[in-house]
Amino acid sequence: MQQNKFIKNISEVGEYSTDSNILLKTFENIIEQFRLTQVNKWLNKAKTKGVEGENIFKILFVLVFVDLKNISQLMHSGYGTKLNYGKDVLYDFLKNEWVDWGKILTNFSRQFLKITKSKGDATDISSPKCLIIDDTLLCKTGKTIEHIGKVFDHCSRTYQLGMKALVCGFWDGKSFIPTAFSLHNEPGKNRNRGLKNKELANQFYKERDADSPGFQRVKQLSTDKISMAIQMVKDTIKTGFEPAYVLADSWFMSDTFVSEIQKIKIRYEKKLHVIGLMKTNRYIMINGIKMTASLVPNHKRKDIRFCKKHKCNYLAVRIEYKGNKLKAFWVQTKGSETWKMLISTDTDLTFTNAMKYYQIRWSIEVFFKECKQNLNINKCQSTDFDAHISWITLSFISYMMLSLRKRFDDYETMGEVFRDFKNELLEITLVEKLWQIIEILYQEIFAELGVDWEIFLNKLAENENSIEKLVHIHFEFLKYPNKNAA
Repeated sequence: MQQNKFIKNISEVGEYSTDSNILLKTFENIIEQFRLTQVNKWLNKAKTKGVEGENIFKILFVLVFVDLKNISQLMHSGYGTKLNYGKDVLYDFLKNEWVDWGKILTNFSRQFLKITKSKGDATDISSPKCLIIDDTLLCKTGKTIEHIGKVFDHCSRTYQLGMKALVCGFWDGKSFIPTAFSLHNEPGKNRNRGLKNKELANQFYKERDADSPGFQRVKQLSTDKISMAIQMVKDTIKTGFEPAYVLADSWFMSDTFVSEIQKIKIRYEKKLHVIGLMKTNRYIMINGIKMTASLVPNHKRKDIRFCKKHKCNYLAVRIEYKGNKLKAFWVQTKGSETWKMLISTDTDLTFTNAMKYYQIRWSIEVFFKECKQNLNINKCQSTDFDAHISWITLSFISYMMLSLRKRFDDYETMGEVFRDFKNELLEITLVEKLWQIIEILYQEIFAELGVDWEIFLNKLAENENSIEKLVHIHFEFLKYPNKNAA
């Protein structure tokens, strides 16, 4: 049995027997640095069948860390027998429209920054603090899920059953921190979300109180993503985040987005700038002359430069786009015949810095990948829309916990952090199981022989190394409590 900081020797096994619920202990190990007083107040509005919301939150939060993908696997695993309530209590909590998951996510995001500051963790001063906006497809399989429909996937250029998650996150110089999100569907040409009338009629639906957070979440479904993105940026800054730039890809680079972001006020009257790709089919103004952006490199051939650092040709020009004064960079990478246009409202920005800053946007793509690959963001099986909001929020908070661990323990990738985290927690589970075996052995055999409990424990401690070898050889399967779970 591999030793780690959770288990120093067998004499420590006893501490895990003081509480029969190993999942709650696991939660405390993961989230010990965060203060949950305010979060628990919000969670306990969802008290279900006498069970406090904060306790249900803890159980659901740790599922991914003990290798369980959903509630069904939990109830079929050994952990399910330790709960004093059934699966309905867990599902009812997820479906509760009164839990304000937006506030809870923001609370964790702000605490993330406080923890890094309190530890004196210096961020990269050459990297500006940024807000990043992007969306991702969340594919689903059940057509009875509330408000589900077909949405266009820009990667495969096909329509997929699911929803789009629009996410706003903060880059503090080292880590990506999700601060807000919304889910969106697409009405389609016939306003039927790409489904048949019978399929729409079979979808789950429930009435929500107009004052509930759940009601507001449903309203966001039909809100256009540009307006929603602008609101997210405003709300994030109001809660104390101080970015210098907002980064987004070409889908968001409209005149509305660019102009509205510049109107947002931040502390000390600093101006909030936008950096993003823009499609070259737009009409722009250069020195009062209107032209299509795609034609500019041909008109400005003499001004094209080569950047050794990024190994590309580029052209820098000050332009005007629908009343917005911008600095535009046309970029042609090696081997490509086409030009891409990178724009910024910061007209003093150099090409090298514009490229460096825009590359920070990649951190949100990594975030999406990790949430889908490791954190079960797509594994919610409920037909209730509120449950999907809850599940996604839990995944985002889990990402922050892993990101904090990576930041201070110097891991190379988030995947390594996640795997190590799971191994440590499975090790704790092994200790719990081992302790149960020890107790049974004592009660059934040694107690009958008159052996004193303290003497029995001391003997175990004295023979720790040999016992460890036996456990490693004969009880390896105990490390994987849900290996055969459904």
